[in-house]
Order: sequence, then C-alpha cells, then structure tokens
Amino acid sequence: MLRESQKIPEEFLDRMRKLFPEEEEWERFLASLSEKPKRGLRLNLQKLKKAEKAGFSFEKWKEAWKLKALFPKKEEMDFPEGEEIDFSENREYLVCEEESGCRAEIGRDPYHEGGLYYIQDPSAMEVVSGMHIRPFDRCLDLCAAPGGKSLHMADRLDGHRGGFLLSNEYVGERARILSQNAERMGYANLCVVNERPQNLAEKYPGFFSRILVDAPCSGEGMFRKSEEAITDWSPDLVEKCVLRQKEILKEAFLMLREGGELAYSTCTFEEAENEGIRKWILEENLDYQFLGEKRLYFHHAKGEGQYYAYFKKAGQDLEEKKQRTEYSILKKNKSIFLYPAFLSVFQDLKLFRLGIRIFEEGKNGWEYSHGLSHALNLEEILPIVEEQRLEKKYKLLYGIYLTREDKRIEDYLYGNEIPIAEEELQVLLPGKMAEKSGMGILYCDGIPLGFGYYRNGRLRNYYPKGLRYRK
Repeated sequence: MLRESQKIPEEFLDRMRKLFPEEEEWERFLASLSEKPKRGLRLNLQKLKKAEKAGFSFEKWKEAWKLKALFPKKEEMDFPEGEEIDFSENREYLVCEEESGCRAEIGRDPYHEGGLYYIQDPSAMEVVSGMHIRPFDRCLDLCAAPGGKSLHMADRLDGHRGGFLLSNEYVGERARILSQNAERMGYANLCVVNERPQNLAEKYPGFFSRILVDAPCSGEGMFRKSEEAITDWSPDLVEKCVLRQKEILKEAFLMLREGGELAYSTCTFEEAENEGIRKWILEENLDYQFLGEKRLYFHHAKGEGQYYAYFKKAGQDLEEKKQRTEYSILKKNKSIFLYPAFLSVFQDLKLFRLGIRIFEEGKNGWEYSHGLSHALNLEEILPIVEEQRLEKKYKLLYGIYLTREDKRIEDYLYGNEIPIAEEELQVLLPGKMAEKSGMGILYCDGIPLGFGYYRNGRLRNYYPKGLRYRK
C-alpha cells in the first residue's frame, strides 16, 4: 500500500531494507515515510539581542508559539574528548503547531519579514551547530542556496573580530534566492557569490578556517517533503551524485587552511554518498583527523533525513588578531554596497551581495536599499551612509516603533500607506534635528521591517512590492 500510494521506487526500498535488518526497525522506517514533517525555526540571535534592547520579550513569544529548544543539552555524539558540540546558546527551535492554543503563522509574520528567524528543517539545523565555528573564523559555504545553513554560520560570526562568510552558489537563480534571504537577516560580514568551485580554489588556496560542503545529492531524505525528489531518484542519479560530490570536495580540500575544519553533509541515506565519501575524504587527505559523523532517519530524528561528518586538517590553526573594523564602498551595476574592508578580497567575483546594499539606482536617482533597513550594524554605518555624496530624493531621519498588535503593521506589509503621529517619530542620528518630512524605518517590536516616507502624519509605503502580503 505504501509503495503504491507514495510511488516510492522499489530499488530505493530494497536498498534501505539492507540498512535495517531487524524487522521492527524496518517497519518503523516504513511508517515514518507517511508521517507529516515537523517544522523548525532558527533564531537570528544577533537580531534578537538588538530587539530585546528595544523591549522585545522572547519569553512571551516563545510561550505564545509553543517553541521548544531543539538542543536542550549537549548532543551525545561519538566525538573525541574536547570536540563535543556546544549548544550553550539556543538558536534552534521546534514549532509545535498542533498544540492547543498555538496560533503560529510561521513564515507569514512580521518577525519573519524582519529577519528575526529563518524557517529550517530541524535535522538540517544540527549540521552547523557541530562545526565549532568561532566568532573570528574565515568561513566558506560552497553549495549555499537557499541559505539555511549559510545564515546559521553567519549568525555565529563577529565582523568586529574578523569573522566572515563567503556564501557561494553555482546556479544563478538559486544564488539570487540566497542573496534575498541574506538581505533579510542583515549580516554585514557576508558575501554572496555565483562561482564555480574550481575558480574559488584557484583564487583562495589554504584560505578558509571553516568550510561547509552541503553537497548536491540524491535527496532521499526529502521524500516526505518533495514529490520531485521521489520522481528524480534513480540508481544512476546516486552514481552521478557521488562523482559530483568528489569533484566539489577536491576544490574544498585546496581551500582549507592548516588547522581548519571541514563539514560534509547530505540529505540522503545512500551509503555511497555518505560513509563512502567519508572514507574517500580520509584516503585523499592523510593529514585529516576524523571528528565524527551522524545519520538522521525520519523515525529517529525530529526532522527530515540528514547525514553529516566533520574533519580537521593538521597544522597551526587560525588565531584571532585584534583589528579595527573599517568599511569600504563598492559601486557595482545599479547598486552601492558598504562592507567591512577585509571582504575586499572577494570584490572581483561574480557578486550578488557584498556586505550591505545601501543604495539602489531608481528612476529619480539613488534610493535607500531595503537591505539597509535590516542591517544589524545600522547605528554604526548610518553616518557613513549619509556621508555619501549622492543625488537622492529624501534623507533618512526617523525610526518608527510600533507593536505587533498594532493593525498598522499588517497594513504596512500589505503595501498600504499608514497614519503616523508626529510624536511616534524618533530621530535615528543623535544630534540631528527632526524635520517635517523624511524617510523612516518602521519597526515591529524593535525588529526592522522596511522604509517609508513620512509627511503630514502619513507614512508612504516603500516596502518592496515583491515582498508585500497578498490577500
């Protein structure tokens, strides 16, 4: 019945049967194929901390949405002593949508639009949590779209301590989606590019201290969520994926610096793509130490299928060097980016994003880019932004702080003009005199949503049309 209704390939089931010799375990796996996937939510911890300073209560929100920490304690994994995963800061939560009293509208929600959280599969959230990323690491995500793991990495980095992420996606349209997701989260120490791994390896040998290869795979762990994954699956696909995974990893080996760590992950159950690749990695790199691995099946995990393994390269590890954060400006095509100067090494790549896009060229000259409103370091970079001698129609003057319960928040997200009282305006730049009209950033519980133009008690809507709610 299961095979007929879900059209699960017979060859796949025959392969999986060998992994579960015990009948009870096999029946549990078969039953899990028909279960509804669970949903996860990963916090943008940097944005949360800023929102809490503005009065946002995470505890109230957590209770309202029945959020449960995915990693309430250290995960029990077979890692050498001293290499255990540290989950001291919880970013990863399950959304208990079916519990009584929970009215979570995950995804269609002002907190989501403001970049407070990213919707992500619970199993996928385990991968980055075990990468031992330090605030000052030089990170590379080689196969990054749509961005869940990439942005998870970015949230663990501190640009003021030299930490950064190069987020790469080879497929152009997927790189665009990756860039849009990055914009919402607001990280300035992040670069999104559209490059062949071979090109990156030529330019950055031995450069990165942390590399993630979330490799293209046969996708068996997505069978519950994707009919396309089921339709596309074949033994030939598995073989092609193994070859492709090795090609990508060969370039990653070249870019990993001494003492650095490599994470490899897939969303499939195939041994050839998982343990087979792990064995091959160690054969190819005699100076790599194997740190540990884990398989996540539907009936064992809180999310979908996942495999991940970690490796450490011998040699002197990257050490933190204290440095002052300086910013640079790049004008590219019809955009102007502001970024930490240490990201200049990436400015000649096929860029989708370099730091924060602060201006975009419009019909009437330069306009503030939506990404600027979401920048985590807005207070720091705003004086630099305003120093740019550009022909722009309006000045950015105000912060407008409303609560989630205020109907004007929803009206704004639908693209409507909303009323704003003069006393609700707060000057963004200290010492700057308020004016009768100007651009403002609308906040929901301290979380930025986007721009609007204030004049005569009204806020004209500048929320991007492609992001607006539709009835």
